[in-house]
Amino acid sequence: MEFDSGYRDRLEMFAHTMALWYKEYEHWQSRPRKRMVRVSGVWPPTDRACTQWILHLLDCGAATPAARTLHNDDSSEMMCCDGGSMLLLTDSSGLPLGFDMLPRGWSTSLDVGETKGSDDEGVGAVTQRMLGLLRFSMEAPLSGRLPRLPQTLTVSDKKLHRLLRKREKSLSRLKVTLRPEAFGGWMPIDVDWETRTACIKAFSMRWPPTYYCHACKKQSFPSQLKPCPGCRAVLFCSDECPPSAHPQSSPDLHRSHCCERLTVYMSHSAQLANLPFTYAKETTTEDFDLEHFLFKNKLNSGYWLHWSLLVRSPRFELHSGLEQSKDVWLSGHSEPYGHLKEEANILLGQTPLKSPSPSSPLVSWSQYFSWRALDLASPVASLLSSTLSIYYIITSLVPQDYPELNVLKKQSLKIHIIESYREFHTIMTFWELSVLLPHMTFELSFFGERLPQESHEQQLYLQKKSDGVSLVSSALGSQKKADKSIRVKAYKRAYHMLQVPKPDLVIGFRPAIPLHDSWLSTLPRLQSMRVPAYFCELSESTCESSEQVMSSATGGALSCPTINPFHCPLRLCGGDNLLPWYSNAFIFHLLYKPLVPCVRRPSNEQAGGQTNPQEPASQRAVTAKHSFAPELPKMTKKERKQAARNMPHKRK
Repeated sequence: MEFDSGYRDRLEMFAHTMALWYKEYEHWQSRPRKRMVRVSGVWPPTDRACTQWILHLLDCGAATPAARTLHNDDSSEMMCCDGGSMLLLTDSSGLPLGFDMLPRGWSTSLDVGETKGSDDEGVGAVTQRMLGLLRFSMEAPLSGRLPRLPQTLTVSDKKLHRLLRKREKSLSRLKVTLRPEAFGGWMPIDVDWETRTACIKAFSMRWPPTYYCHACKKQSFPSQLKPCPGCRAVLFCSDECPPSAHPQSSPDLHRSHCCERLTVYMSHSAQLANLPFTYAKETTTEDFDLEHFLFKNKLNSGYWLHWSLLVRSPRFELHSGLEQSKDVWLSGHSEPYGHLKEEANILLGQTPLKSPSPSSPLVSWSQYFSWRALDLASPVASLLSSTLSIYYIITSLVPQDYPELNVLKKQSLKIHIIESYREFHTIMTFWELSVLLPHMTFELSFFGERLPQESHEQQLYLQKKSDGVSLVSSALGSQKKADKSIRVKAYKRAYHMLQVPKPDLVIGFRPAIPLHDSWLSTLPRLQSMRVPAYFCELSESTCESSEQVMSSATGGALSCPTINPFHCPLRLCGGDNLLPWYSNAFIFHLLYKPLVPCVRRPSNEQAGGQTNPQEPASQRAVTAKHSFAPELPKMTKKERKQAARNMPHKRK
């Protein structure tokens, strides 16, 4: 049973979910009589969590090429709204409930209608769109919750507010009260309507995790899905897709051992959630809202742009300009930690008087934050997870799995990082390696087809000078001598397509080996190099699927995945399951297939204990098992004497 929950692009899932909802909304609009659906003859209950709903007006310009790529599979009216406006209905917490598109020139038609003092066709059409959006959002909210009603409705645009004031009878039939005034822009969350004073609070959209049925792949929300009764991990449509309904599309659904295995995976949720951070209780729940967490902590700049769905939009300047400017891909590193100024000063400006001993390394977030004098309430651990994972691999795992390498005594390390897009765009965080291991110099080489085209075969330097740490390109030149530096190289190619010097270590973050065919060529390449290769995955299920690919591609295997003590504290929610997904949650390394032995040579143990220094201790028993010499028949005493006489003797 394979899952791809943690690897789906959240922006595409967001756009696809909106398109599906809008298709249903268009179908509802085409019905001749649109009445409010009642359950057992009773109106839906009032939304007690957010009694106030807000109708926003958003201007929509021409879509960028990056945005058009999301629309290639949909031909509805929603995709033909360039130059128009959007009606967006949300609750007071920012959760979207529905939306509709207004055609270009609707504002002019309203002005003409108000000047004439009559409700022409354009005025009536806009009013009906607002009322229709409100009714359908009550019946089928975009967020996937059950039908419900608001108590009050607030409109942000004054023109639209005047239109609804004329139709208050229609609103009263829906049991909705229109607020007396309109507020421009985003509506503040808390408003005292008696005194007409607003509590100035920022307003931001929220988006719950999107889930889908494991059998039919239909996207939905947790309230509309039902977990498997056996493992409580896999989600199905409540009435339409029970586990036994799709044997042809998911043949693994009937295997009883799948539920047993997934139950074991689910039992590790508590261990993964056992983190020392003050916000861990919020960020490790099954319904964790990442966007709300980022907004609440003002994490909307710097490297946090690679985490957020809302700020990483197709119109965002840093991402949309990558194709236009040659050196734009080097931007975005001036303030890598964004709003976390104090953490940035500690990590990039201060060096502890005493570094952790390589023989007694740091093995938990608590130890690291204590050594670095960081507050456990700081969310900076999410950005440092990959860097600390490399440190943990070097100081704890490699000495255990490859003791012959003596990696802790090396003065320099060459590390190849494969298919790690986010890590390449957060290069400044890797400076912490030189602080944790000051006796080593590092050379980091990034490989991946998703890297920026301009970065191919470029060489960068992380340098620390008197004014702090900076990222410098060798092409731009830097004549000032740095106290210490980390060399960074980039290759926009698949790893198996390049011939580069053999590294000391290969590391990959979120490799998704079962989902990409390129690994069928990369894994044999690593097998031929026989270099220690470690990978950080999101879940145990992906590790299991990766072992199957490794076995079929090379005949080798994977080590047993272990929980990474420096995994990211932000849980990844959504998909077709409720398994605990975290970035860098589990670590495993490749167990290469033993070399083909020579039948006339004795085994490693018979040859005096000489072993391959690149071979882990757990694999030597496998190698010795397959490399023994064939047993010879026993010789009689007479045959031994005859053989001794026939042996040649050296002359004295």
